[in-house]
Amino acid sequence: MINRFAGDLPDATLIPAKSSAKEKKLETSLQLKNAKPLSISEFIRQLGLKKHTDDMKFALLQVDQAIELLLKEKVRSSGISIYKNPKETISIWGAYEILEKQIGCNIPEKPDLELLQEERNSIQHKYANPSSEDATFHIDQAMKFIDRFVTNELNLNLKEYISSEYIEQILGT
Repeated sequence: MINRFAGDLPDATLIPAKSSAKEKKLETSLQLKNAKPLSISEFIRQLGLKKHTDDMKFALLQVDQAIELLLKEKVRSSGISIYKNPKETISIWGAYEILEKQIGCNIPEKPDLELLQEERNSIQHKYANPSSEDATFHIDQAMKFIDRFVTNELNLNLKEYISSEYIEQILGT
């Protein structure tokens, strides 16, 4: 498989990947020379410049799913079932409602997260392609929410699960 990001990042050089003889003809990997780590926002911006909209779409779908799972974990860890019936869990909207009305959990980022959910629905159901600017906005807001929510509501320290280096890259701190 050829790395399609080969020309997208600064100071990139392609080198052959270690693989079987059959795969060597097709596969390459990217080695960066003198390149500093990119923040998620910068990476998305650079992808947008090269029009890799599939990658932005998947990034937004994944971060939206992560937020939904974190909200459901807060509901579950508060002693409330996340199941509507034996085969179906609550939606993200159901999680918001339970968190606000039953648990008293304030989510000041909700307006921005609703925009992300709307973007996710456009991608998933209308085959939309988000702009680089929209993707950057949504990812930035989502990561700020995740950092705050995991710390304040789930009482977890991200640095115990994710290396400090990656957290700094993701949050730009």
